[in-house]
Amino acid sequence: MAEVATRGLPPVSPGLPLPVELVVWEILVRLPPKSLLRCRLVCRSWRRLTSTLDFLLAHHRRQPSLPLIAACKYDEFYLVDILTLDRRGAAARLDPVARYYSGADYVDSCCDGLLFLSWNTGPPQYSICNPTTRQYGDLPLISGFIFMGLYQHRPTGDHRILLYRSEKMVFEDLIPGNYVYTLGSNDMPRRIGWAEVSKVGSRPVLLRGSLLHWYKSTENMILVFDTTAESFRWMRTPIDKTTKNKLDREDQEDLFEMDCTLGMYCCKYDMTIVNIWVLQDYEQEVWSFKHQVELPVPDIRGKLDVGDFWNVEVFSEDGDDVVLVECGRWVLCIDTDGKLLASLQHDGIDLLVTDMKLKQSLVPHAFFPLLEGYVFKTHLSSDEVSWMEFFSSALLDAVKSSEIITFWSWLT
Repeated sequence: MAEVATRGLPPVSPGLPLPVELVVWEILVRLPPKSLLRCRLVCRSWRRLTSTLDFLLAHHRRQPSLPLIAACKYDEFYLVDILTLDRRGAAARLDPVARYYSGADYVDSCCDGLLFLSWNTGPPQYSICNPTTRQYGDLPLISGFIFMGLYQHRPTGDHRILLYRSEKMVFEDLIPGNYVYTLGSNDMPRRIGWAEVSKVGSRPVLLRGSLLHWYKSTENMILVFDTTAESFRWMRTPIDKTTKNKLDREDQEDLFEMDCTLGMYCCKYDMTIVNIWVLQDYEQEVWSFKHQVELPVPDIRGKLDVGDFWNVEVFSEDGDDVVLVECGRWVLCIDTDGKLLASLQHDGIDLLVTDMKLKQSLVPHAFFPLLEGYVFKTHLSSDEVSWMEFFSSALLDAVKSSEIITFWSWLT
């Protein structure tokens, strides 16, 4: 879209101002959301051009996908800070995104800038938010279901949630099986069949825009869900467990997205070596071994306050694989040669490196005002006022009539 918008523009002459279209599609589209919102105050043409859906989608595509980290802390209440790990600058840093209180269980999924949150104070309850646009809503119609994945249905553009029920509940007409719920709908989740699998313990990896993948350690297989056809199938993994002794301690294994294809890692139970594979041929399910990473154990143990345990996650960043190690209040970034790249500390009690990435988005979603308990942040600082102009007057009226919740806050 940027190429189309700037095609045919006259060359820029020294001393003359840049054409507005060039500024918008070559400069503003590359800015992080907060900087972009400040720039919208400069003039009406910038505000108008950066408010179109085409621009917002292009801006979202250019945002980095950053590892998501949860940090627990205590400040009168038990709090959880949601952070992103950004290594693009001269020094790596942890950037705050949002905060929630201890009533929440965890961020279950991240898709298109949306965070899906579960509450397990009884039957599972769920909510969804966009921390960039400060919007939040509850999802009572899927209470009691088990969450499997959040995705965008490409044929319709709707965001949908894949769920399942393993048993029939008393006083309910729902039967066991897999269900799909469309965000913003007043209809109960729709049953699509039964995948004949128990609860998936990992979060799915989305590939090719419509295929969700989970690693099932009990079967040592990969479960695949086609979000368009709404069908399931199985894929092979590169890990051979036929020689593993049943008395051996479990290894840590999971999938991750690697340069638009599927990657898989296995960390032995002593957490000192990480093996990484890449799926070279998706259709033929051909895997190849890529890296064996020997973790710098002395560096890791030097960060531990107590105990001798740490956890690992593997991410792909700009073509390079990076191992993130969580140990107490620290997260360490390690390359595939086992070299320590960065060490970052948080002032909380503990850090949890998730297997998710956040790609911030200012794209408006029509489903938010339709959700129960909808909240939209209306108290903005002076440099955030222009952010409200992204949304229609009808949406703002809905915001003014909604009750402001107290458990969620956005860190600015």
